[in-house]
Amino acid sequence: MSYSGLGVYQQPPPKPPSRAPLWIALAVVGVLVVGAGVAAAVLLNSGGGSAAPGSSASTPTSTTPPEPDWQPVDDTQSGLAYELPPSWEDTGGGASGRVRFSSSHVSRPFECQGRRMIQAQAVSGSVVDDDLEQVATEVVNRMAAGGYTVDGAPPEIGEPRVESADDEAVRLSVEVTPKSANACYAPKATISAVALRNGPKVSLFVLNVAQGGPHVAEGPSDDDVTRILGSVRLP
Repeated sequence: MSYSGLGVYQQPPPKPPSRAPLWIALAVVGVLVVGAGVAAAVLLNSGGGSAAPGSSASTPTSTTPPEPDWQPVDDTQSGLAYELPPSWEDTGGGASGRVRFSSSHVSRPFECQGRRMIQAQAVSGSVVDDDLEQVATEVVNRMAAGGYTVDGAPPEIGEPRVESADDEAVRLSVEVTPKSANACYAPKATISAVALRNGPKVSLFVLNVAQGGPHVAEGPSDDDVTRILGSVRLP
């Protein structure tokens, strides 16, 4: 599976030519999740802090470094502003059907079996339309089918779940389950969309997150996802 099913996954020409295409993490062989999960836990928990040499025993020390500031994204072309974790990378724009994405960011890439992969992607764009829910549903379904078809097998796509909807804003999500498996991939994904009315057009933000798998630590946590989606707004 490659990003050919969804244009926004392609690297833009200005990037260095040696940079390989990114793959989204999809399905994983269950037995490998356990071992990889243990390894990830060891790496994540091995950096505990300790008192500096010569420091007083009564001096408090912190084992948690300050959280770095998130990066604000102001996509003037789509008309949206939002926040993303500091490690996410800008990969340019793209398109999905009739919606043009003017901004795309991906979570920290990782290597697996010679492929440069990611656990999540955030895109924003716009289209002239007056039906917020239709635009959001169309894009999440297209992204699910195009991004999670593995070895010719289309994924199982759930019914879009509308979390809130009115004349000015629609928030919905869809769950995706790939039918094929690979040692690098996650077993499921959730694609969420925020569609906001912006004059004659719909400004659309989409967050595509592969959930679980051996590289889950490279993607956003549940709290990160909540913060990202909650930050989407019209400037």
